[in-house]
Amino acid sequence: DAARRAHVGVYPIAVAGPQFDPSPLLELARSTGGSYHRVGSTTQLARVYTSIADELSRTWRLHYTTAARPGDAVSLRASLAGLGSASAGLRIPGLPAPAPPQPSPLIPPSLYSSTGTLVVAGVVFALVLAAATMLIAVGGGVRLRARIDAHLAPVEGRKRRRASARTGLRARLLTATERAFGHLRQWKSLARLLERADLPLRAAEFVYIQLGCALLLGLLSAAAASSALVTLVAMAIGGGLPLGFAAFRARKRLRAFENQLPDLLITLAASLKAGHSFRQGIQTVVDEGRPPASDEFKRVLTETSLGRPMDDALIDMAARVGSPNLEFVITAVTIQRQVGGSLAGLFDMVAEAVRQRQQFARKIRGLTAMGRMSAYVLCGLPLFLAAVLSFLNPSYMSPLYHTSTGHTLILVGLTMMAIGSVVLKKIVSFRG
Repeated sequence: DAARRAHVGVYPIAVAGPQFDPSPLLELARSTGGSYHRVGSTTQLARVYTSIADELSRTWRLHYTTAARPGDAVSLRASLAGLGSASAGLRIPGLPAPAPPQPSPLIPPSLYSSTGTLVVAGVVFALVLAAATMLIAVGGGVRLRARIDAHLAPVEGRKRRRASARTGLRARLLTATERAFGHLRQWKSLARLLERADLPLRAAEFVYIQLGCALLLGLLSAAAASSALVTLVAMAIGGGLPLGFAAFRARKRLRAFENQLPDLLITLAASLKAGHSFRQGIQTVVDEGRPPASDEFKRVLTETSLGRPMDDALIDMAARVGSPNLEFVITAVTIQRQVGGSLAGLFDMVAEAVRQRQQFARKIRGLTAMGRMSAYVLCGLPLFLAAVLSFLNPSYMSPLYHTSTGHTLILVGLTMMAIGSVVLKKIVSFRG
């Protein structure tokens, strides 16, 4: 054992008679990489030393860095000009078992369990939530104080300057981020998504919120599980939660606008038939309509009052809302305004076409409801079962999370689920 730890090769030589047992020396030579020699008398030692010297002159020790993990089998091949080549297979030795962590005397022994970990995570989450609530409350107090700053004593000037410095630092950070990434197509798409969701946030602010959510969920998962893969997945989920919320709000707002669109067109047609202008008809929609349609048309009126052409404001509204039906309406209105004709009749006809398209889309959605629910079940069932089994029997699921084979199976499974999701989406989707 001492020779192996010191990387020493032992070449035992036995000057022995017929009754000598060479087993211990053979084991010593085999275990350390040396060779055993036996002679009948000391006169043969010179020949043995010469043989060992020749063998050592052909012995090399090579060191190299490998990406193989403990337990992996590797095949090595070495060649030397004039002497040929040789190959050998070996298995990377496993890492020594880490010493069990010693419990801290400051923490009760009952907390060193799965339930205790969840309790500690819950307490930490409650503290973070309380801190965030206090921060929001303090922010409200700062805004209120800013409104009455003119009536405060001059001693408050230092505090105002510090708050102003913090606000200026935050604005400079956001501006620098926008300047660095604002030219990217994905950044512009994110800004458009925030606009469609009617979230009063800049793209840089939203990205920092995503990073904060990813970091928070990653810390919680790292405290609850020791697997780096689980932590990475938790961070990806945390970063995707704000994006999913924004996409959900954008879809909800788009559906609300689509449902209001036929009635808005009927209102515009009635206003035009009563002798009002197109701008006055839009004002009627703003006065009598409900958000989000009234907000969008109010923005159109504001832009036109500042000197922007009506056609450009309408086209920008269609791109901002993201409704195909609205784009169809805006295109028809633009052409009709350029070539002339009755806008009231056009609005009646387009309102009826949009209403029929919506009814047809609802019918298709009802017919494909079973297929969509099947897709949800098939995609969510493996994740649900994995979570339940990990909670009920962690040792059973441990090879899946802590071995290279398990990681490969997870990646293969997620890839197959993604492909299946795309196929099912294509099956139940209809673009009319």
